[in-house]
Amino acid sequence: MWLSNNKTKALIILFVYWLVMNYLVLHGPVSFFQQLDSDAITDVQFVVSDASFLEELNNLNWQQLTLPDDWSNNQKGAEQVWYRAEIELSELFQGVWAVYLPSVSHNAEVFINGVWIGQGGAFNDPVSRHHNEPLLFDFSPQLLRKGLNQVDIRVVTAFQQQGFLGGFYLAPKELLNTAFQFKYFVRIELIKWITTFMYAMGIIVFAFWLARPQDSIYAVFSLEMFFWATHNLNLFVSDIPFSARMWEAMTLITFGWMIITMIFFNHRYVGRINHKVEKIMLVFAISGFGLFLLPDISSILFVGYKIWDSVLVLFGTYALYYLVTAFWYKHQLDVFLMMLVGVPILVLGLHDYLMLNNLGNPIDGLVIQYSVIPTVLLFSWFLLRRFVKSINEAETLAANLEHRVEIKRLELQTQYEKLGVLEKQSVLAEERERIMRDMHDGIGGQLVSVITLLQQQKGKVFNKIREKVQHSLTDLRFVIDSLDPIQNELPTMLGMMRLRLHDQLESAQIDLEWAVTDLPDIPGMSPGQSLHIMRIVQEAITNCIKHAECKKITLATGMLNEDEIFIDIIDYGIGMKIDNETPNSHGRGITNMHYRAQQIGASLHMNSDSEGTQIRLLLSLA
Repeated sequence: MWLSNNKTKALIILFVYWLVMNYLVLHGPVSFFQQLDSDAITDVQFVVSDASFLEELNNLNWQQLTLPDDWSNNQKGAEQVWYRAEIELSELFQGVWAVYLPSVSHNAEVFINGVWIGQGGAFNDPVSRHHNEPLLFDFSPQLLRKGLNQVDIRVVTAFQQQGFLGGFYLAPKELLNTAFQFKYFVRIELIKWITTFMYAMGIIVFAFWLARPQDSIYAVFSLEMFFWATHNLNLFVSDIPFSARMWEAMTLITFGWMIITMIFFNHRYVGRINHKVEKIMLVFAISGFGLFLLPDISSILFVGYKIWDSVLVLFGTYALYYLVTAFWYKHQLDVFLMMLVGVPILVLGLHDYLMLNNLGNPIDGLVIQYSVIPTVLLFSWFLLRRFVKSINEAETLAANLEHRVEIKRLELQTQYEKLGVLEKQSVLAEERERIMRDMHDGIGGQLVSVITLLQQQKGKVFNKIREKVQHSLTDLRFVIDSLDPIQNELPTMLGMMRLRLHDQLESAQIDLEWAVTDLPDIPGMSPGQSLHIMRIVQEAITNCIKHAECKKITLATGMLNEDEIFIDIIDYGIGMKIDNETPNSHGRGITNMHYRAQQIGASLHMNSDSEGTQIRLLLSLA
């Protein structure tokens, strides 16, 4: 970014910008809004008098004066001054004429040749305030005459040091109306629209704060808009709702709170809050309410202009210094833009400070209100962008939270399923233990007793019966083993079978070659599926013992591919005739083996020749 690499140049540009603003506002060769200087009437007579009627002035001592007349320098102690000008008219134009007063404080009424033509409002306390508003009084040309004409203007102020009258104009209305309308728009209408916008923006941003109370910057900006808008009321409200003393105190206090809340906003937006400075400013702001307790306007304006406003100038200088140092370290565009709008506030505020303390030209009136336009637009854009960013971040966080909740839900579901499996395994284990106890104490014990008795008897019949009983006991043990929760591990399950079939193989004088390897768990293996696998392997080994006439059997396992496990039972006997196309053509045992394989989603393959028979069971991991 250009600002990051050229911060020195950026500050030099800012300094030049500040110098230009100072020259135009404080030392400019022209005054704002004065478009008819060449025609202004400035040579007048004046008399300080509290007279309410023109007739009361006949015997008073009039003195010569050149306008503009600043009472703080020329009419000290006066609250009402009469002005009189004698104007020579060689030609009278048809149409409406007017007297135009571009600058007057606070109220005025005008007479043409002794005839009253208009006034700006009330002359009693509270006096109508037109210090920021131009006045135009139109009248019929019949009141004029060729030759010498007399214009009398009565000016009343709310406080003696605030009185002022600039040069005025007497001319056909159409020649004066354009200048009047322009100044009235700039001084009154524009400020009304700005003030309305500031109140509306303050309400909107306050609603933002209600939506995000943890983000205090919205509340601070809302207060800033409220205080600044309320301060602006002094510029266009002519008929104030309460005494001038309270009105002046309110105007001063709201201006101070506006400056302080603006600094608070800068602190929070930049992200470097100086708590010590804020505490000092807050104490000062609260002390400002003491202005309401002062007994008269004179003391309020003295304390307000000399002390209160002087400290606020220091605060404004601090605000610009703070932004400069923040920009030097962060090089942010936003901070640079804040400095650009901060310079007019400081320069225009200094202009008003000098004017209010009788150190500057009052002809243009107060001007700091115009610095609000770029300030409000920029800060509103900052906050709107910040709010949209907050909404986007909230939506992103909500989406992430939803995703995390979904992950946690799936994890909980998995844990719940695992818990269900564990509970099921626990139930199976308990049931297996119960069956084992029942077998030991009941059927199992009886079968063992029968086998023991049959072993004591001689003869083929007794041997046959003993074998049958032994097989029954082994089958019962297979059923119980299938309930074991660890039997979904094939190597363990086959190891249990090896133990159960050991006696049977030994009595048949057949060696068992053990080639069982580690295998992955089969997902969702149930006791019923385990029993099917055990029955298939049992039937295959039993067939080897009965029919293969072999001396050796191999039991092997392994992975055929990533998704299939094989179990091979291989004998090395005489072989048998196998028809894989029509499994049901074999004996009942082989038919049952195919049926059981089908029940568990497996496949059974048999191959046989004169060197032996291979039976392969393929189990899918899918």
